Amino acid sequence: MPTALDERISRRFWFEHSSGERLYPYKLRDNKTGRVTYRVAIGQAGANKVENQVQLDDVEDVYRYVFGKNYSVRMCSPDGETEGMYAKDGYSIVRTSED
Repeated sequence: MPTALDERISRRFWFEHSSGERLYPYKLRDNKTGRVTYRVAIGQAGANKVENQVQLDDVEDVYRYVFGKNYSVRMCSPDGETEGMYAKDGYSIVRTSED
């Protein structure tokens, strides 16, 4: 039976973390607006703050930001144990589904 997290994870693309886990983009709920979206940000100090993130509804838009504009994206492992903002060329990412 799918969990709430399963319904928010997209399998459109993945990053492989140095731990060996695969990470996938996932939707989060904005506590202020209640909106559930994917989040991307320009890789800079403060990118982890909601106000510095772009909220996107469509995973294809997320894909374009991440692989076309080099944005970071909020990702997690299927079990939700590992999560955070990751860039395709980030220090803990060893490869992506696009390599």
